[in-house]
Amino acid sequence: MSKRRKNDTTGNTARISGRVLVTLITLSAVIFGAFYLIGYDLPFDEEPQFTAPLLTDVVLWYIYALMAGALVVTAVSVVREIRIRAKYGKMENGVPATRIAWSVTALLVACLALTFASGSTEPLRINGREFSSVTWLRITDMFINTATILLVTAIAAVVFGMTGLNRKLSERIRR
Repeated sequence: MSKRRKNDTTGNTARISGRVLVTLITLSAVIFGAFYLIGYDLPFDEEPQFTAPLLTDVVLWYIYALMAGALVVTAVSVVREIRIRAKYGKMENGVPATRIAWSVTALLVACLALTFASGSTEPLRINGREFSSVTWLRITDMFINTATILLVTAIAAVVFGMTGLNRKLSERIRR
């Protein structure tokens, strides 16, 4: 039994991943629940017609921590993958993994460039203040539109994978 546990890293990885997911979902639910339930309707001191939720700083720091954690995990993953590819080669189980990784990176950069170029420069009025910085307006549009494109692409990939069309297409290609 102990020999199996030493060799079974997949189960251990899945278990850790599941615990991290449940922890993040629970923590997110608690923080955002508290944000909306505790002091959400407090008036803003300078402009009483606007609200200033009490736990805005907590939500912002939580988002900063999540972003920093995601960046660290991404950096570690990229470095690890580069080392593995340098050691074992560019093909993994007959799949050109390196070419796929570079293609995905190139498409992401192209998507960011296109959404930045097509971003709106029209000033926005938010909470009585006008935001007119062309660069920041475009950057904001870039991130929102790129995130939307990536979410739609991910959903389409999941649906495509679940329908079985992938197997049918690869069978036709083999023939």
